[in-house]
Amino acid sequence: MSFSHIQQSQLAHQRTIAFVLSIVISLLVPNALAAGPYAAFAVGAGGEKAQAGVYGVNHPTRCDRLLYANPASAPTDAACTATTAQYLIDDSFSLGVGFVGTASLGYAWDSLRAEVEFLSRSHGGDTVPGLPGDNAALLSKQSEWSPQSPPHYRLSEFSANQLFVNVHYVFDLDSKWSPFVGAGVGFARVKARLTGSYLRRTLAQGYVEGAGGDPAQPAEWQLAAAGTESRLDARLKDEVFGYQVLGGLERTLGERTSAFLMARWTGFDKVAKDKVWTVVRSHAPVQADGSTPFQTEQTIDDLGSWAVTAGLRYAF
Repeated sequence: MSFSHIQQSQLAHQRTIAFVLSIVISLLVPNALAAGPYAAFAVGAGGEKAQAGVYGVNHPTRCDRLLYANPASAPTDAACTATTAQYLIDDSFSLGVGFVGTASLGYAWDSLRAEVEFLSRSHGGDTVPGLPGDNAALLSKQSEWSPQSPPHYRLSEFSANQLFVNVHYVFDLDSKWSPFVGAGVGFARVKARLTGSYLRRTLAQGYVEGAGGDPAQPAEWQLAAAGTESRLDARLKDEVFGYQVLGGLERTLGERTSAFLMARWTGFDKVAKDKVWTVVRSHAPVQADGSTPFQTEQTIDDLGSWAVTAGLRYAF
């Protein structure tokens, strides 16, 4: 091999080494964003879980005065006049994965950042059985329900728009890659729709037997109640306190721009509203006395959401 060939080979190796070193240096040499104000935007996905309850006074079907031609003939024993509220349902709902979008304005000081963040999220829904639990009135009715459409509740159309103040701590690794952790508090406007249905058997499906009657001599209320439905359709909204913890990884792209990946968990206070049912036993939504509105308290509690977002941060 000639001396010129050796020089060319050495020059090629030097160029290769220089290229590799340039890549390593670009990844490892810090190029942190300057201290000062910044804006950030991100999109991603998240999941939501919630505990929903319906709480109110309930009476056995036989007590309903509107199921009798002569309301005065309806029974008035202790079960029919009880005023103790109980849970009709208290169950957990998993609302699935939905869209999450964020926008924030903040200020950076070396390793600390403080920002005001707006986050919007929306989710689908979940349906759970309307189990009787320990509600005495519901337990007395559990053989009345339609086998084709058993009692159920659905929590759906969930959305939350939150305005939080967050503080981040950024770890300096002398690299373009910077992990960070943070926490935030604020308020959110939460919206959701809670629906419920209790559909009774028809006469052909054996309602009289299910209600404890004799098909040969059915009671008046049993004939009137067969095939009827009690239905709730409650749209809930409230402003609630919230808090969150978050963390992620950020990579500097230039003097003013960086890209980041962030994960968070957010919790909210309880949402509670009183609502009158749509219908009760297919008549006006009133209690067994035939006049008091059949109103229950709907609650959404133990709200906990997670989200993963990717975005860009720009320093002014």
